[in-house]
Amino acid sequence: MNLIYDSPIRPKVFIDTTILCGALRTDGINRKILQAARFPHFFQPVFSKVCLFEFVRNAAEGLGKGKNRVAYSSDDIEEFFQVFLNPIFEYYEGLPVNSILGRYSVETILREHLSIGDVLIELSGCDCYTAQTIAEKQEMSEPLSKFDQDDFHVWVTAIQENCNFILTSNHRRFPAEIGEIKRIHPARFYEELLNT
Repeated sequence: MNLIYDSPIRPKVFIDTTILCGALRTDGINRKILQAARFPHFFQPVFSKVCLFEFVRNAAEGLGKGKNRVAYSSDDIEEFFQVFLNPIFEYYEGLPVNSILGRYSVETILREHLSIGDVLIELSGCDCYTAQTIAEKQEMSEPLSKFDQDDFHVWVTAIQENCNFILTSNHRRFPAEIGEIKRIHPARFYEELLNT
């Protein structure tokens, strides 16, 4: 059974900032996933402008820890865009998408005592079916404060864009499922790509 390709439709996959940062740092799985995104028969990638801004800021400030921390120049970042991202954006009209929430949203912070599901339903303005599938997930009854509110823009944008997966290496304080949208680690996603 292939987690990604057992569906008759090609999956929509939200590409989180962590994938871009990983791809900039090393020539590994994250770069291979970005290269596969150029081929529409694999999956349909979704990038948000907020994640791209976040990526540029993080890369300029430095990626990695301690003495392994590397700050990338604007030329390095521009070259990365030219080689890995612009070919994707040129193929898919409408990318990157706008997010209705920024990384630090007052609307989100004011609701931290509510359940994550209720806040996602309210702020995303999703349809009744999506709202019902979100509300049914047990994890969605947890308070929003249990999760990383800095990532809320990712979840809302994934709902708005009808994504099937959120591709991220950040599994700490990040919901496993939001309705029918599943969080997936790049190593697992790449393994599924190889098995298509």
